[in-house]
Amino acid sequence: MKSVQLTALVVLTAIFSSSAQQSQTKDSLDLDQKINYLDEVVLLDARVPLKRAQSGKPVLRIDAKQIKRFNGRSLSELLSSQAGIEVVGNRLITGQNLRLAVRGSSNNQVLILVDGVRVADPSRIGNDFDLNFLSLNQISSIEILKGGASTLYGSSAAAAVINISTHKVTKKNQFNVSLNVGTEQTQNESLNEFNYLSNHVQYAGKGKDIFYKVGYSGLKTDGMSAVESGIEKDPFARYNINAQLGGKHSQFSWYVQASKAKIENDYDNVFPIEDADFTAVSTFENITANIKYTYAKGELSVDTGMQNTDRSYQDNFPAQYTAFNRTLEIVNRFKFTEQLYSVQGYLKQQASYEERPALEQNDLFANIVYVSPSGLNFNAGVRRNDHETYGEHYTYSVNPSYSFGIDDQQLKLFGSYNTAFIAPSLFQLYDTYSGNADLAPEESQSLELGLTWVREDGHATLAFFQRTEDPKIVYDFTTYAYANAASDIKYQGLELSYNNRLFEIVDFDLNYTFIQLKNGNLVRLPKHALNTNLNYVFKDQSSLGMFYTYRGERQAVDLSTLESYSLIDLRYAKSFYDDKLTASVWLSNILDTEFIEITNFTTKGRNFRIGLAYQF
Repeated sequence: MKSVQLTALVVLTAIFSSSAQQSQTKDSLDLDQKINYLDEVVLLDARVPLKRAQSGKPVLRIDAKQIKRFNGRSLSELLSSQAGIEVVGNRLITGQNLRLAVRGSSNNQVLILVDGVRVADPSRIGNDFDLNFLSLNQISSIEILKGGASTLYGSSAAAAVINISTHKVTKKNQFNVSLNVGTEQTQNESLNEFNYLSNHVQYAGKGKDIFYKVGYSGLKTDGMSAVESGIEKDPFARYNINAQLGGKHSQFSWYVQASKAKIENDYDNVFPIEDADFTAVSTFENITANIKYTYAKGELSVDTGMQNTDRSYQDNFPAQYTAFNRTLEIVNRFKFTEQLYSVQGYLKQQASYEERPALEQNDLFANIVYVSPSGLNFNAGVRRNDHETYGEHYTYSVNPSYSFGIDDQQLKLFGSYNTAFIAPSLFQLYDTYSGNADLAPEESQSLELGLTWVREDGHATLAFFQRTEDPKIVYDFTTYAYANAASDIKYQGLELSYNNRLFEIVDFDLNYTFIQLKNGNLVRLPKHALNTNLNYVFKDQSSLGMFYTYRGERQAVDLSTLESYSLIDLRYAKSFYDDKLTASVWLSNILDTEFIEITNFTTKGRNFRIGLAYQF
């Protein structure tokens, strides 16, 4: 098996090498399909619209085209294919608790935004958001800002910010529907039973001054046992409904949207590891609103969000959890000149979990952006965080960059230094079994240095990163409670991302991440991670994609070594009726590779998905 995997890696490397040696003239390219990468506008970096050439960080944007290629897969699988991102648990049974790690982080260090509004669940250990509640069919694009961003976005943005944008209303009548069926099973099983079904439907309309949309997504599967030794299958079902209403009147625009997701799933016993008939029901309700006023020199926006979460667990120790999260953010963006911008804001957060005391934070922040015609750009800011329990903390960021051209190529050098503050979650403070009310908050410092290279047929980014955490909140296996680490912990590594179009019909993407840790271990996270994707686009509106994933050795919780593994997926898709109807077939883990992601838990083997998506 290892020789087959090594052969696949060599083939991919050969393709990569041949592309580097390839020479194309500018006139031979299909310029109508090309986008000048550095002219693409990003918002997440400085919270003002900037071209990539002016942005001081390599903001990753996953557009509608890339998301469409993942139709039939999950949001966590899509995120795991990106540089520096691991979603531990996404290769296990659907509904598995997920760890979202960016450059070695914990869940509580990654801020999740949905349409620009923070979403969180205080009943979870990291006060983070459960990605299982979202369907990929709801999403139109994703922006990812890696590295410290607490100065602009507050607590939970110590390692990354991920902004998930749902579908926007762009025309008078829009209708989308999709259906995917297939298998979800472990290794060495015949593909003779359909046990996976997902569906999605959405309608949107637009008038002169108003727009609206309503949607429904569902997913059901019952093909695997959660634990390796299990015989009984553990089904999972998710239902999600959402609606949005908004409008625009002169200088004002507004929208209100509401969604409710419900998950019903079975799970097995962990202590000890054994088959069990345990059940859980979780609901997540989210209401967000935005009001925006545009004036001559800038824009004033008000965003507010409210999330309620209810979780019920029926096992040997039945439990019921209720939590709420409230957010209010006011942001003013002001343009002094064509080269000088500023952002000022106020953020209020409230969180409550069961009968525990509600916590409140109030932040004030300011940021300034200078864009020079010479290519030298500068982004800096400061934030004052006033926490009800931990008092005042100040964070700051400094982010210079320089862009210039050489012949038909463009280069950008960038660097950043950021500090962050994260208060312990309510779970870490007050949980009956593992809580510790004496925890000190986490503080961290992040450094990033890098280079982006762009030419007409491709682009690449190389970045060095380092994050020091002191004190770090960890789980102490001797006391079975949360505690502050005895010494500082330092994460550092390299990221490489490369994209190119070959022969005008092949899109090639590659990313590689190396991470190492001082004074600790990367539990379940690899030092070496590689993702590649070859997508052949044919003239008959069909495409063939091959996805290769490599994960190096990892350490389990008991510090034993988990072996490296490689996976290969294939996808074929064909469009009809001017791209309105798309049929797709996924074959995942086609070699039926056996591997361990989390010790004693079942991983997915060879599976297939067949999908249809229609939009007009």
